[in-house]
Amino acid sequence: MNRTSVAGVAAADRLAHRLTAPDAGGFRPGVAAQSLGAGGLGAVLLHFERLRLGLSDDVTARAWLRAVAHPHVNSAAATNLFNGAPALAFVLHATDAPPRYDELRSRLHEQVRAITVRRLGLARERLTEHLPTGFAEYSQLSGLSGLGTYLLATETDSDLTGEILAYLVALIKPISIDGVWVPGWWSGHDPFLKQSPEFSGGHLNLGAAHGIPGPLTVLAFAYAAGLRVPGQREAIEWICQFYDTWQDESGWWPQWLTRVDFAVGRASQPGPGRPSWCYGTPGIARALQLAAIALDDSARQSAAEDAFVRCLADPEQTGRLAEGGLCHGTAGLYRITQRVAEDARDDRFTSALTGLEAILTSNAVPEAGFLDGEAGLGLTLLSTGPRIADASVWDAALGLIAPKAVV
Repeated sequence: MNRTSVAGVAAADRLAHRLTAPDAGGFRPGVAAQSLGAGGLGAVLLHFERLRLGLSDDVTARAWLRAVAHPHVNSAAATNLFNGAPALAFVLHATDAPPRYDELRSRLHEQVRAITVRRLGLARERLTEHLPTGFAEYSQLSGLSGLGTYLLATETDSDLTGEILAYLVALIKPISIDGVWVPGWWSGHDPFLKQSPEFSGGHLNLGAAHGIPGPLTVLAFAYAAGLRVPGQREAIEWICQFYDTWQDESGWWPQWLTRVDFAVGRASQPGPGRPSWCYGTPGIARALQLAAIALDDSARQSAAEDAFVRCLADPEQTGRLAEGGLCHGTAGLYRITQRVAEDARDDRFTSALTGLEAILTSNAVPEAGFLDGEAGLGLTLLSTGPRIADASVWDAALGLIAPKAVV
């Protein structure tokens, strides 16, 4: 382990120690404990990952799991990769939880299957009626892309996983909104899940958390693994071409598009946003890189990596980072850079990683959870340096790496 990695683990130890007791404060008020994004489940993920690496004991991990999952697990149809039964199932799978948790994993898995079947049924009804969709139906955070991420790992070749892929292909097909044809993932609400005059008729989301990168990465991971459904390659290619169309000449992409943007053929966003996972160039570039790798398209892979290099070298973008978390902070940018560097066609990202590591803990995290807080930062700090050497896949939740399949 190199010197910087030792420093990272030491910093991760300090964060984990702060979160040792299940009654540790700092979690977002009003958020359910079984929320992976902002609730105590983020600490469960941190401690089970540390258990996998031999850095913690089962007593701490089990205490956190009991505190979060007792007396019952939320298995309502609205649960997803970041909340309730699917989130718990993902945590136990991604961290190789010890055999004593196998019975719980099995029960959770059956709950996830039932939730997925219900969600697919609702999605098919909406498709049949040619209505706009919403984040809750398809996205990585709250929709079928997140559930697909989990199922790709746990039952790769099942009919249910194939049904999710077929749905994601169907999701891309254009729909007509008041006589205007728009891509099929057009959301009938604004980016904040509301109705507002600024987003009359809804919007089209391009960010990794709520937009089409979630479906793109699931389709790409499956394609690379040899799991194919009709139209899958064409859907991947179409999404990539869509991003070509809407990429700014300086390399960045808008967070979302409105009906006015479509009417004039130009995004109203005046400049690049912050370099984040959730909405910025890094999350989009990683999704496009993964798609290019799945298609064995070297030119497209280079283009995605070029866009990310320009982002990292642009002070207008990097200067917007004000927090240290995964969703829209330094930890997220660092982890994405590591993953992009692992698969890149050259070593252009090495120096960027060195610079990012120097500031990895300088930006504060406002809470204790996974997406915006100490749990996510602690997980990132467990493996610093130019290569992720700990075989971790917790960032599959963010679509940054293929989920680890059951063997």
